[in-house]
Amino acid sequence: MRMHYPPELLTGLLAWGLDKKEAKVYLAALELGPTSVLELARRTQLPRTTLYPILERLKTQGVFRMGKKKTTTVFVAEPPARLAEIMHEREGQVERSIHGLELLQETAQGGPGVVFYEGTEGFKRMWKLVLHSGVKEYRLLTSGVGLRDYVKEPYIINRIIEERKKLGIKSYQLIRDGRVARQIVAKDHEELRESRLLPSTAELPATVLIFANQVAFITTRRENTMIILASGDVAMTYKTLFDLVWEKAQRI
Repeated sequence: MRMHYPPELLTGLLAWGLDKKEAKVYLAALELGPTSVLELARRTQLPRTTLYPILERLKTQGVFRMGKKKTTTVFVAEPPARLAEIMHEREGQVERSIHGLELLQETAQGGPGVVFYEGTEGFKRMWKLVLHSGVKEYRLLTSGVGLRDYVKEPYIINRIIEERKKLGIKSYQLIRDGRVARQIVAKDHEELRESRLLPSTAELPATVLIFANQVAFITTRRENTMIILASGDVAMTYKTLFDLVWEKAQRI
């Protein structure tokens, strides 16, 4: 009865997330093929009372599945390639949440709810954190040209706006009237956005972005700074001011 496996097999399964008993059961099932609890108990020398909860955990993790062999319930170990697929899926889940996790960490490290970014890379990083914060909408107060100080228009359209659309995040935008603004708002429907116009004389050198319980301030390239302030009170104040101006702003 073979139960001595190369150390690298056990090490790999432990790294995947199985404990020693689970790894032992999985390896035994790979050798046996579709097998009963009784056969697994004999091969692993584990009592059936111990095996049942192990098999249940392995099914939950996607490592095992149940089947029938005549009238007997059998357990089948998923092929090793499936473990690689599951690991890849997990990596994707972690990757999708990493920006939001970083935002939580950086907010905590940045003092009283304040995070600073600089330059083009800082601008891109700030937007990634906004888009992956879990919000379904945000409010934007802008001149329409300030964001282009940091990146070219194709990046805004093809990266920021496209990702926002995929995530189903709607933008409510107050924008200073002008030729650029009219070009932008003409695409509101296709870019999941609703805009209203401010007077062309409005001075808006900085952009303000309100999302969740945070407010982001994007200065001109000359000052080259972006600030995210995490404060529910400040966010509510800016949201209220935005909505008051929104009601008076020119509809498209």
